[in-house]
Amino acid sequence: MEYVMNDVGIKVKLFGLGGAGMHIVDAFAQESNGLFECHTLDTDAKAITTTQNTESHLIGKEICRGLGCGGDIDLAEKAINSHREVISSWLEDADVIILVAGLGGGVGSAFSLLISELAEKTGAITLGFFVLPFSFEGARFSKGENFINELRPSLHGMFSIPNDLLLQEGDADQTALNGFEMGNRWILNSLSALSDVLFENGIINQDLGSLKQLFQARGGKSLLAVSQDTNILDLADNAIETHIQSLLMNPLLHQENQPKDLDGLMIVIKGNQSLELSIIHKVASLIAQKFNFKKDILVSAYVDDSLINSLKISIFGKSEIDQIPKNKKLEGDLFSDDEGGSEELSKKKKSPNILKVHRSKLSKKGEKEMDDQKEFAFFDKEEDRGYFVDSSSKLFKGINLDQPTYLRKGIKVKFK
Repeated sequence: MEYVMNDVGIKVKLFGLGGAGMHIVDAFAQESNGLFECHTLDTDAKAITTTQNTESHLIGKEICRGLGCGGDIDLAEKAINSHREVISSWLEDADVIILVAGLGGGVGSAFSLLISELAEKTGAITLGFFVLPFSFEGARFSKGENFINELRPSLHGMFSIPNDLLLQEGDADQTALNGFEMGNRWILNSLSALSDVLFENGIINQDLGSLKQLFQARGGKSLLAVSQDTNILDLADNAIETHIQSLLMNPLLHQENQPKDLDGLMIVIKGNQSLELSIIHKVASLIAQKFNFKKDILVSAYVDDSLINSLKISIFGKSEIDQIPKNKKLEGDLFSDDEGGSEELSKKKKSPNILKVHRSKLSKKGEKEMDDQKEFAFFDKEEDRGYFVDSSSKLFKGINLDQPTYLRKGIKVKFK
């Protein structure tokens, strides 16, 4: 594939890892204007031949003999590690690195872990779009969530798309191909929006600096939502509110692990020549109101004449989480698994802080004052902001009970 030299000199490296990632990145390379340097990687020689629009790389030929890894992550790790130096050279001059993969415990998982580790040694913004297995897949689903937790500290922005969301968003009679295509389209539209921000000149512009402002540090939590391509509206009518309501009901925004308080928010709007500033203002205002976001919003707007009666809207959000120093001991951390601090923690439990009780709450029968009233010693909120424990979903007979009922049962909510 030939890549177009862009005038701004920004280098974006996009990697499709494993079967799911390769399919999405190859589709994006076919649709896009060639401004991203697109790579697809797999151990399966047969799968590699299906990619026509990217630089494809067969990984671990001597180890896997051109075959897939069959979900064996150890084998996939051996294969990708044999190419460590070559992959490092691909990343050296990148401004933005984007990974796309499925996290089921095979090639996509192993390749993502290594490339994200190598990306940490660069100054590039590193983003990841990951597809998670269905919850009924049991162990594969649990592995996917574990890989999300492993990858998070290495990435500036992580966007996970569980396959379960496809059941909620699609119609009851949709085919499997249409359902997976919908999930792929969420990622494709997001990549297109990022391409516009980095390379296009629009009505209102953002750039690489804006992306760095949004994704300031590795770790933290990110959110993503994109409008459907089929959403049609009359821009002259009062249909913007309904359009935004439909966007904000996107199941991507209602996952249990979504950040509640955002530190950064970017809105990318694309419409035709009739796109008015009043519409841009209304869209940004409604979205900011939904998230109760009162800081500076990064808004960009672009013209696409192919959008006759619709708007394309993409939302990217980030909640930064401060890193807790590794050598720091959390006083009174009742949830810590650190064995080294167990002795100190035991002392904390034996001699807890004293709660000051107002005299009006004491008994009037001359009983001993309750100076020994106990309380838990919780964290210093400012110092330990963002500290949280493993809250992985618990499955019961393959069902994720932590999800809201309407997501589990695939109830689709529409606004008319």
